[in-house]
Amino acid sequence: MEQLLLHLFGDFVVQNDWMAMNKKKKGWNGFLACFVHTLTYSLPFLLITNWLAFLVIWWTHFIIDRTKIIDHFIKWKNRAPDIKNFGFHHERPLFVSVWIYIFVDNTFHLIINYLAIKYIIL
Repeated sequence: MEQLLLHLFGDFVVQNDWMAMNKKKKGWNGFLACFVHTLTYSLPFLLITNWLAFLVIWWTHFIIDRTKIIDHFIKWKNRAPDIKNFGFHHERPLFVSVWIYIFVDNTFHLIINYLAIKYIIL
């Protein structure tokens, strides 16, 4: 339960508009926005885990949020032609694609966080 609360707090409460709007953009500003977001997201996990698990949580969150890896996973899963609609076929309404994307993205974060907390022991 603690990891779910920390995830929700870090990804939805602490993350501001600048972080959310810029973290995938190319260049220094995008890198900085993603770095600040993932650091502020990950630091509270030190309350419930060790440094190595924290680093795994931070690094994987950075990779997922900085890249389009989730879009490509959804595209592969759906055999969609491209990632223009977050990896869904173009017939799917954009608002539905956005919400499903958010659920898939958060599921990946939660699974990785769970595995890091449970199995990375110093």
